[in-house]
Amino acid sequence: MIWKATSLIIRIVIAVMVGRYLIRWAGMTPLLPIVFVPYGLLLWVLFGIPFMRKVGQSASDLYTGDGSQIPIRPEYSLAEARVKKGKYQEAIDEYRKVILEHPDDIYPHMRIAELAMKYLNDLKLAELELLSAMGKAKGEDSTVLTAGRLADFYQHTLQDPARALEVMKQLREKIHGEKHSKLAEERIALLESIAHSE
Repeated sequence: MIWKATSLIIRIVIAVMVGRYLIRWAGMTPLLPIVFVPYGLLLWVLFGIPFMRKVGQSASDLYTGDGSQIPIRPEYSLAEARVKKGKYQEAIDEYRKVILEHPDDIYPHMRIAELAMKYLNDLKLAELELLSAMGKAKGEDSTVLTAGRLADFYQHTLQDPARALEVMKQLREKIHGEKHSKLAEERIALLESIAHSE
């Protein structure tokens, strides 16, 4: 939080200093419009790009969740150590042990799905794990997160927007919060338009 505030203050100071310098310099030349084009670009770099990143991340989190509601357990460390060494099957085996000890935990299922897609090209395993996570999800945030990941898998990985649409319609029946319901409706509308255009 302190770093964000400091970063913003530094960007404001840079923008003000450069702006004051350009105004003084522009007063001495008839090229006023040309002088402010680079200043506009500087402002875009200082404020526009960070703002667009924040908006993009917020929009992404609305569809897939930011993962903040998933507790990080120490039991994951062995599995992640295997991932860092490139031992993906061993990592999956470690996550299976976590599932045995914590059967309600959805994170190991989602992580196995990610490893299966990214490193093992095992789409069936990925789908099964995402379905398991969705089946175990309790609470609206976890349900939205798992449904969003499963819908992404169907839409982007399997190129099957119809199945993604089914997932989102199932999600719509399970959630009641206004924010999540609105986002589910928006994604359903998007998927329906994709399905109709095919």
